[in-house]
Amino acid sequence: MVLMLYQRVDGTPSDRMQPDHTLVELSNSSVSEKQEQIDSLALLLHRMTNHIRRSLELPEILAAAVAEVQAFLGTDRVKVYRFHEDGSGEVVSEVIQDQRLPSLLGHNFPAADIPEEAREQFLRIRQRSIVDVAAEQIRTSPLDSEGVGETLDRDVQVRPVDPCHVDYLTAMGVRSSLVVPILDRVLDRDRLWGLLVSHHSETHRITEQELQIVQLVADELSIAIAQSNLLNQARQHASQEATINQIATLLHSTPEMHLQTALEQTVLALKGFGGRVYIAPQHVPHLPQLFTCGNQPAMQADNGRRMRDERETRGGATERLGDQTINSEIPTSSFIPHPSSFPFLPIEQHPDWEAWLEMEDAITTDESMWAIADVYQAEMPSDLSAAFLAAHVRSLLIICLKYRQQILGYLSIFRHEIDVERIWAGEINWDDPRQLRPRLSFETWRELKQGQADPWTTADIDLARALGEHFAIAIHQNALYQQVWSLNADLKRDIQKRKQGELKISTLNAELEQRVLERTTELKRTNQELRRQITERELALQERQQAEASLERLSHQNELILNSAGEGIYGLNVLGKITFANPAAARMLGYTVEELIGLWMTTLLNHSKPDGTPHLLTESPIYATLRDGTVQHRTEDVFWRQDGTSFPVEYVSSPIREQDRIVGAVVLFKDITERQHVERMKDEFVSIVSHELRTPLTSIRSTLGLLASGWLNSHPEKSQRMLEIAFSNTNRLVRLINDTLDVERIKFGKIAMEKQSCNAADLMIQSADAMRAMAEKAGIKLSVKPVSVTFWVDPDRIIQTFTNLLNNAIKFSPANTTVWLTAELGTREQELGARDESISSPQLLAPSPSPSSPHPLSPIPSYILFCVKDQGCGIPEDKLETIFDRFQQVDTSNSRGQGGTGLGLTICRGIVQEHGGQIWVESKLGDGSAFCFTIPLTESGEMKEEE
Repeated sequence: MVLMLYQRVDGTPSDRMQPDHTLVELSNSSVSEKQEQIDSLALLLHRMTNHIRRSLELPEILAAAVAEVQAFLGTDRVKVYRFHEDGSGEVVSEVIQDQRLPSLLGHNFPAADIPEEAREQFLRIRQRSIVDVAAEQIRTSPLDSEGVGETLDRDVQVRPVDPCHVDYLTAMGVRSSLVVPILDRVLDRDRLWGLLVSHHSETHRITEQELQIVQLVADELSIAIAQSNLLNQARQHASQEATINQIATLLHSTPEMHLQTALEQTVLALKGFGGRVYIAPQHVPHLPQLFTCGNQPAMQADNGRRMRDERETRGGATERLGDQTINSEIPTSSFIPHPSSFPFLPIEQHPDWEAWLEMEDAITTDESMWAIADVYQAEMPSDLSAAFLAAHVRSLLIICLKYRQQILGYLSIFRHEIDVERIWAGEINWDDPRQLRPRLSFETWRELKQGQADPWTTADIDLARALGEHFAIAIHQNALYQQVWSLNADLKRDIQKRKQGELKISTLNAELEQRVLERTTELKRTNQELRRQITERELALQERQQAEASLERLSHQNELILNSAGEGIYGLNVLGKITFANPAAARMLGYTVEELIGLWMTTLLNHSKPDGTPHLLTESPIYATLRDGTVQHRTEDVFWRQDGTSFPVEYVSSPIREQDRIVGAVVLFKDITERQHVERMKDEFVSIVSHELRTPLTSIRSTLGLLASGWLNSHPEKSQRMLEIAFSNTNRLVRLINDTLDVERIKFGKIAMEKQSCNAADLMIQSADAMRAMAEKAGIKLSVKPVSVTFWVDPDRIIQTFTNLLNNAIKFSPANTTVWLTAELGTREQELGARDESISSPQLLAPSPSPSSPHPLSPIPSYILFCVKDQGCGIPEDKLETIFDRFQQVDTSNSRGQGGTGLGLTICRGIVQEHGGQIWVESKLGDGSAFCFTIPLTESGEMKEEE
């Protein structure tokens, strides 16, 4: 084919010969002929550039390039040879003059036809070669020596061609060949894309100028290849976006999502033959749902019940939703009925499903996506493997549908096995003497590989990941919609009850009208009595004056109540201007009461929705009160202060009526920032604790299930690992429960501190000895600098604080580093100065004088400062305070693998504060961390420093 850079047969490199100046001699033609030749070369390059500009399709550009080069060189055949990933290659473009040589278009050639060292020279120095079979000479010309590490002569070098190379070209009917590499740049690195090759059935001389022109054409092809790669990427991205938008429209349609249609289009987009969406029950009364497309793997329901019964008989932990199963052949979703109705069990309810996924290598960092290229090669339980193979599933893509930390179900896509066909120029058969090197047979043969797995590409995985997120969000939103629908049904029932109440009120109103008539008659009699009492006007006037005085007192009392109210209160006229406001409203809005009077409500508050979108005047609930007289109650809307900051509010706007006419409105509001913060903390606490409990329990349940089913008996190499996982998760549960109990005891002051006189050096050494085994296992050196001083503490709690801090430092320190535990003494003045500076670093507390050099005026130490310093990755500045809160962990690349409950630092803070001390951290990303805390000393404490 295009073999050209072999070494000599005996293994020794050929001697470099002097350049053949006959290749670069100018002809003796006239000046006009030279100019005509130059114009012809310029025209060739111009045509090539126009081809690249006019067409974006790489096959068209390659076809134009080989045609131009063949016409320019006048050789029998010019072709473009493209390399595959395995080193083999294919002729992707070709032009032949008068059928003088056989066509090789679409033929593949083995990787051995072009040795690795030849491909390396094509890539590193862009080696060009010209072979003259008749003269048995090869002329090589390196184009670039950058990065080679040696100085290369760019002139044409001539050496004898290897005999095997001559035989190879002769077998192809070639007497003269030219090879120029074509490079492509991928991720800032050059790669050998292919070769531009010229073959001639007779001896043909290539000049230096012709070589340069062919090289320029190869460079233009490199540009076209890069352009084609960008075009293909853009087309692929646009196609994926269109698919995602189309499926997302089906999933997020209201009031009902088209999950079945979305599944079918997802299977089609990922080139599968079938798929399924399994929606797990989120609450105990609810049942799972299943949507299917195409052939489905199925398992006998009797086998599933038998496995669960066996696990219950052996005492294994299992989670059951009653006797439930599902027919895997139903095309749409349905609730799971009794097992007697359907004979099949969903594979997602198999006892070993979750355990198998935990053992499989996930392709995402959050362990929510698995790409099984070949079911034959996957290590899955035999029941699952048999179910997939029975449905003719060869490749499998599984996406765990999650919303935040909640598992909603699984999306699975199936692929059949495929047949791979390639056309080769010469069958590799070492028993055939024609195949002996050099290969003499170039007969075409077709290779057909049947029953091959269809692997998942990066584009497939990216598309599946994006679609999986839309499926998860849509399923979660649909569940919320179902909840809202249920609430609406309850609301309808309440409305019916209200109508019944209105009927009762109508009856009462009729009774009231009768009483009014009776009262009117009585009033007439009263008026007659008042006429008789007209003489008592002076007395009535006096009573009126007394009433006015009482009204003034009442008004003053109302003003005092309004000013002392904690909620903000302000009034509006019908135009929306503020007519009155209490001090609480002015304080929350950043104004004085006088400044608020007369301002427009809309421009003052910049009233916004919870998402920050400003309310239009016509849509404002407060404006609706002024317009319609309706009482508006809103929560989580946003008001804005004078300084430009905002805060969430809960408010009620009520109309002010005068003679059945709306004359204004009064608005009562309060800042709910603290309430929202408390609710978020509560939600986060419940979510984190439930997740931390569910994850280890699920792992323990799966492990016990595998042991109970006996599956691990056939995989003894994994038995120990599964038991270690279960044991580790059991310890994790115990740590989580103990830490949570300690935090609650400390929070409510129920923990009893059994304080006694202790030596600080003894506690430090005891803590370091307890953690030394862990440090040695991790390759960490522990360095302890104790101070011998007596202080009044609970020794167990102080040791617990030391071990927690040392445990964190060892886990987050790289191997072959040091963790220091030090202590030093400080005086009362130093402690007060450090507290004024917020105790931002240990350097704020100076050490006490050494007893070896006492000073008569040295102050008495009042506290001891402990510090645990490591050489780990450090903590971001914005996390230095929050890491002491519950379940707070620094989000680093290895924090997930280090484990922990996120309560250790919270417990340490509670212990230190119970002893009257303070704790803080000083850290910088990349420079390690230093956790420090202080403990006060007793008045009678004796101090001795020891190294």
